[in-house]
Amino acid sequence: MLNLLSVYAIDVFEPIAKWAAVGVVAALLIVGVILFFIKRDVFPKYLKTAIIGLLIFLLAVGIVGLALEIAKSFDPAYIEENYMDRQAVSTYVFIPITCFLILLLATIIAVSVAAKKSKAAFKSTLTVCGIIDLIALIGVGVMLAIYFDQVKEWYETLNQPVLYISAALVVIVIIALAFILDKNDNPIDTKCLAFAGITVAMSFGLSYIKIWEMPQGGSITLFSLLPIMIFSFVYGTKKGVFICFIYGVLQAIQDPWIIHPAQFLLDYPVAFASIGLSGAFANAKCFEKTPQISFLIGGITASTLRFISHVLSGVFAFASTYAGDVDSWLYSLGYNSFVFVDIAIVLAVGAVVFSSKSFIKEMNKLANK
Repeated sequence: MLNLLSVYAIDVFEPIAKWAAVGVVAALLIVGVILFFIKRDVFPKYLKTAIIGLLIFLLAVGIVGLALEIAKSFDPAYIEENYMDRQAVSTYVFIPITCFLILLLATIIAVSVAAKKSKAAFKSTLTVCGIIDLIALIGVGVMLAIYFDQVKEWYETLNQPVLYISAALVVIVIIALAFILDKNDNPIDTKCLAFAGITVAMSFGLSYIKIWEMPQGGSITLFSLLPIMIFSFVYGTKKGVFICFIYGVLQAIQDPWIIHPAQFLLDYPVAFASIGLSGAFANAKCFEKTPQISFLIGGITASTLRFISHVLSGVFAFASTYAGDVDSWLYSLGYNSFVFVDIAIVLAVGAVVFSSKSFIKEMNKLANK
């Protein structure tokens, strides 16, 4: 009998989740199309119900998938195969990151409850929780630093200065673009926090619906980045980069392929933080009547930065082990080209979504436009 907490459980779960998701999405679309043409007055109510149902389904997929992924990462055979120390991984990587994510969820709940009482309670709760979350994030960084110090013999042969410089440069570029392209200084409110939680949960659930998985990390998914790209489009690049950074941390738990601190940054938090730039052209006046075009251009820009981040990681961290006789740049450019296949699926679906006037109307309500 298959042990659901075995190293093989996640491998069994993923194809089931993929086809279940395809079935659910297909069923929702078919019913939606029928209602739209036959009983259009019922369609708006159905659409809201369908979105909530899809969210619950994807949240369940994400929770189960994450639990099985962590169980796999704790399995002694998996740890030995990947040259990792089981105790070190659990103590310094998975437990701190998981606790931090639980803390973020608690923050969203606490702030939402406080907002119903008064504006003062909302602001004070947000401030206190924000400080606690920041301290927790720093703590995660410290624990990761301790972990990497214990396993530094893995990467002593790598060109570490170039890796660190590459990570720092990409971070600077992303942060600079986020502030330059987003002049919106609206504070974070409960709607923003709730929408952030919903989009991250949906993206994380969809990330388990893998069409193709790469051998050394990375995958092509069923438009998993679309929800967090929509968040960036609605709330701007500054908030988008932060939320996508958090999503990148989640990805480090889901699909860990970590051999160096700077490589960890380039392949996970930083690479996905760049997706937060998807809303860069959301307020461009030249695209005011064609939001799908601004979404496409923003998505291509964000994905190009993600691609650059992965390529730098591949050149300076993985090429020495996996490239063989192939030039390191050619190896990394070829391997990480999956990013553009992944984003092509997202942009195709996103273009259809952003062509809907009712969808744009609802998004403008969220953004208070």
